[in-house]
Amino acid sequence: MGLAVLVCAALLGQAPLRAAVGDERRALALHYYRAIVYFEAGRYDQALSELRTVAEIDPQYKFVQRYLAKTMKILQVHRAEVLGIGEREVKEAGTDLYFVGKSLFEKGDYRRAAEAFKAVLAQNPADRFANYYVRLCEEALGEKIETVIETAGEPYTIDETTVLERSVAYMKDDIEEQKEQMSFYETRAERRFQRDETIRKKEKLLERQEALFEEEKEDYLAERRLSKRAERISKQAEKWRSMRERLESKEPGMPADLTEYPVFVNRAEQYYARMEEALRASRWHSAGLNAISTAVTYCDALLIYHHGVKSTHPVRGNLMRLLKDKIRRADAAEYREHMRAILSTQVLVQDEGRPIRRSEALFLADKAKKVVEWCRTSLP
Repeated sequence: MGLAVLVCAALLGQAPLRAAVGDERRALALHYYRAIVYFEAGRYDQALSELRTVAEIDPQYKFVQRYLAKTMKILQVHRAEVLGIGEREVKEAGTDLYFVGKSLFEKGDYRRAAEAFKAVLAQNPADRFANYYVRLCEEALGEKIETVIETAGEPYTIDETTVLERSVAYMKDDIEEQKEQMSFYETRAERRFQRDETIRKKEKLLERQEALFEEEKEDYLAERRLSKRAERISKQAEKWRSMRERLESKEPGMPADLTEYPVFVNRAEQYYARMEEALRASRWHSAGLNAISTAVTYCDALLIYHHGVKSTHPVRGNLMRLLKDKIRRADAAEYREHMRAILSTQVLVQDEGRPIRRSEALFLADKAKKVVEWCRTSLP
């Protein structure tokens, strides 16, 4: 029972919808067949109006598109004949037909003017000026046929001044609309320009900020590198300072037995022979190294023989201190300076990390020979 009630209610609800659809289809068929009658009777303007009504509701209704094309072609040919211009000119004239109609209207040829304005409306049904002049032409044609139309007991005639004033009013409205449109476009263009200008300024500001940031970054990195380098140098200086203090605080050298004396003398003679050989062969780096080893080893032999001590590795601040503290001869100061020059040259070459040059090798050999001769005078 409940299901039957629901079905009945649904059918009753659909009944008004079906009725509305049926009314619309009947009205559409009425407009279509009325258009066919007008077309067959040669009343093409009315046929075109009815066909456009059908096409607005249902563009695919029966043969409406075919009849629209035929009607438009017939009207174009007819108006071309009436206006005295070619069919192609009617198709391509566009808004120029409006001025043709105005010219005919001003000459009093209202029928041909009406045809011109209707041709404009065929291309643009929303043209209000063409609609307005079509009505004026119909009123003018009606006045010529009936001469006077009675309205409220008084004769009604067309005032040309009123027509002109209306035309001017319409033109003024168009001009004002164009001014408003131009003002709108100018305002929009100005806003767009201001926006683009603001964007450019912000981009320039960002570029400057990025450049400043990069400069600050480079400055920071440079300061950081300098800080690390200064810290490394400070640590190295502290390391060498503490090493020097430690060496100076202790007794320089280390004890040596007299039996080591011949070993050091033989080693010193070997270094001396190698030095001479390298000098003759122009092997300057080898000659310089052997000159340094000859001088140091002979001094150690001198210290072992007379005082039972020798210098410790690395050389060689303690060697100079041992020579100063242990050797009391009158000419000791002069030969200590020769030894100091040899050790200073060695430090210089090691710090620069390069081989000994010719001039330095000859200098070291000369100093070493003087130190060897001095040591030999004090040894057996």
